[in-house]
Amino acid sequence: MVCLSGLFLAWAVGYADRILMSTAIIPISHEFALDTRQAGMLLSAFYVSYAFMQLAGGWLSDRFGSRIIVVLCIVMWSVFTGATSLAWSFGSLLAIRFMFGMGEGSFSPASSVTVAEVFPKPERARAKSFLISTTFLGNAAGSGLIALTVVHLGWRGAFHILAGAGVFVAMILWLSLRGGVALQRARVANRPRHLWRSLLRIRMAWKLTAIWFFTSLLYVGVQSWMPSYLMKTYRIDLLHISLAVTVPNLIAFAGTNVVGLLLDKYGKSKERMFLMMGALMSVVFLALMITTTTIFLLLIYWTLFSLSFNFVYATVFSAPLRHFPEHLIGSATGLMNFGGQIAGSIAPVAMGVLIAAFDGSFFAAFWLLLISGILAVLVATTWSPANEPPLPSLQT
Repeated sequence: MVCLSGLFLAWAVGYADRILMSTAIIPISHEFALDTRQAGMLLSAFYVSYAFMQLAGGWLSDRFGSRIIVVLCIVMWSVFTGATSLAWSFGSLLAIRFMFGMGEGSFSPASSVTVAEVFPKPERARAKSFLISTTFLGNAAGSGLIALTVVHLGWRGAFHILAGAGVFVAMILWLSLRGGVALQRARVANRPRHLWRSLLRIRMAWKLTAIWFFTSLLYVGVQSWMPSYLMKTYRIDLLHISLAVTVPNLIAFAGTNVVGLLLDKYGKSKERMFLMMGALMSVVFLALMITTTTIFLLLIYWTLFSLSFNFVYATVFSAPLRHFPEHLIGSATGLMNFGGQIAGSIAPVAMGVLIAAFDGSFFAAFWLLLISGILAVLVATTWSPANEPPLPSLQT
């Protein structure tokens, strides 16, 4: 389906930019003489604005349909991706990355509404898992192929390429979603006005938000600082770091799609187990990553860490599509991802501060991530949609 393919490409380009920034922060720090606190601020700036736009994007998509929101997001983030290459100082980079987050922030909840508008409920977990698996495909591309561009053309050239790719994807989606506009308008006409009032009464929405907050802090922390950790601990150069990161992400890409299939088949009885065990094993494999002394074992543990995270990731994002009324899917996804992106804004800067406070040691920073993962496990033990009071209907 052209629509799903276009959304897939959009997710891939968006995530490639994030991992590119995690990779490019090394030459950027050299060029602008940034310390670890400033580097952490740059990595976090995107997540701050991205988080708040989740709420707006979910509400707008539920209220007006997803097509215009999805395409506008891609155009906006492509503009600011290109603008990143024109930065001339730390302050300009900080402002541009903040604006980039505003551009991309509404895309995730809007794309969930698109999935609900296009796919029947029994197929939605697979469709959503296919889309979010681009986290890992984008990470692989950003860490491998795009890293070659950073080495040969500089970090500015890499951002130019991603900006052009984003504009191309926006054109594909604008055309592919055009056929569903009449159906979107019909659904929008029947949606109630007081979406947030209904959503905030649902305990399941708050549990999803908490689980995604803690697991996002864990995952974003690893993704943001692992390249710097590898360079310092194992003395690996930038290109080889990027190539090493590619393998775990490609395997995780396949794993996410497998989880989506399992959710559509066994989701009603296995969601709680997927959430609990996914978070727990993420903690275990991160602990192994930071205690091993060989790069080979670290990459194996990193791959297993990513696969474990998949179970939480796919389950959390498919839950609104499986359990919430149609008119609340975008808002529920927005609320949940708001929590996750607030965590994403905290993790890089908090780790940067801890690394600086401990004279360059990553020990305390990684302990922050381990504690966050343990908290995710504890919240996941309370997950039980069967005990949720009846959810508000379309006539609420």
